[in-house]
Amino acid sequence: MAAYCRVSTDQEEQLLSYENQVNYYTNYISENPLYEYAGTYADEGISGTNTKKRDEFNRMIADCRERKIDMIITKSISRFARNTLDCLNYVRELKELGIGIIFEKENINTLDAKGEVLLTILSSLAQDESRSISENCTWGIRRRFEAGRHKMSTKRFLGYDTDADGKLVINPQQAKIVVRLFLEYLDGKTVDYIKRIFEQEGILNWNGTAKWQATTLNSMLVNEKYKGDALLQKSYTVDFLSKKRAQNQGEIQQYYIEEDHEAIIDVKTWECVQLETERRKHYLEEHGTNSYSHNPENNPFASRIVCGSCNKVFSRKGWRSRNGGDRKVWQCSERYKVKGVVGCGNRHVDEETLVKAYLLAWNALLENRGIFMERWQEQMQGENLLESYRAEKFMEYTEGAEPLTEMDTDFMLKTLDHIKVFENGTLRVIFLDGTEIECKSEEE
Repeated sequence: MAAYCRVSTDQEEQLLSYENQVNYYTNYISENPLYEYAGTYADEGISGTNTKKRDEFNRMIADCRERKIDMIITKSISRFARNTLDCLNYVRELKELGIGIIFEKENINTLDAKGEVLLTILSSLAQDESRSISENCTWGIRRRFEAGRHKMSTKRFLGYDTDADGKLVINPQQAKIVVRLFLEYLDGKTVDYIKRIFEQEGILNWNGTAKWQATTLNSMLVNEKYKGDALLQKSYTVDFLSKKRAQNQGEIQQYYIEEDHEAIIDVKTWECVQLETERRKHYLEEHGTNSYSHNPENNPFASRIVCGSCNKVFSRKGWRSRNGGDRKVWQCSERYKVKGVVGCGNRHVDEETLVKAYLLAWNALLENRGIFMERWQEQMQGENLLESYRAEKFMEYTEGAEPLTEMDTDFMLKTLDHIKVFENGTLRVIFLDGTEIECKSEEE
């Protein structure tokens, strides 16, 4: 005979009950000459509404299937399972194997003729009890949310720890990573590029590894907790039996608490990141591409060269030059969209020409800084936070700066919106602050 014990929480009084169950049944079986002790299987702090995460329960069932157990004793149906279907399925499976279960509290032996009928009724009551407990717990949690009281897990939340009261407190080392993420994003980098940078530099994630996911970085950029606020009930438990959770799309009420804890990111920077995300989304839709930047290290102009005829992005091609060398050329993605059919008739442009145009335009902006200062100052006082941020940055970039003599990819990402190429050879360089400067291509 084997014994199965379980408690559903790790509270002190429940752990005492757990220990008592284990000791009681171990002694009960060992001291009874009619039984041969086959072991005690005990799950601590595990819910009984399903059996997926109950390791000891599952090990016990596996031992039953291997005929290592002839009988199981447990305190009650609710200790065995609060899910009617699970309970009956296991009872019937074990019964077919000739293995009975004794539910001590209900005085049921599943090998008796009347056992299954009574078991069905009682296990249904146990399931309903579990539902009632779940609803009561949910009600209590939501009342605390309404009052602005909550506790939050920081196990997978970079930048914060929790104090003794469950409130968020800044983790200084992790906070530096969060700040860098937000600033790198506003400097024109994508989350995929930032991911590669973090991994190359060996920056540790919340789990202590240097492996990052772009989706994780994306979720961090939209997380209001970094600006000190808290949105509660972003997800909810769909079913108390399966414990399945789903994103809250308005099915239940959410609660937003302002200034809930100390912020890592100031409100202006956080809002600028949201506006920049919207700007990039609009940019992709406007220019017919699905990637804001592929790989800036090897292809800095990716998605930043736009056709002056059809407004779609140019793509990079590798051509052989007359002397046999490689030649990087940019061509409208609509030109040969259908094989064998010429679409957009706009001209191609050499990458060297694009680099020269960017450098020429930036140096012209530097030279005429005084002309742009008034507009930048107006933008800084305006209501659009992203425009204000860009104006402040361009004033910073141009103050006392020397003309550029060669391409700096990181600086280009910070400053360039896109370059528009026209059929007559004109290149219009459009910077992120809204400045537009035209250059004439020397290509034939």
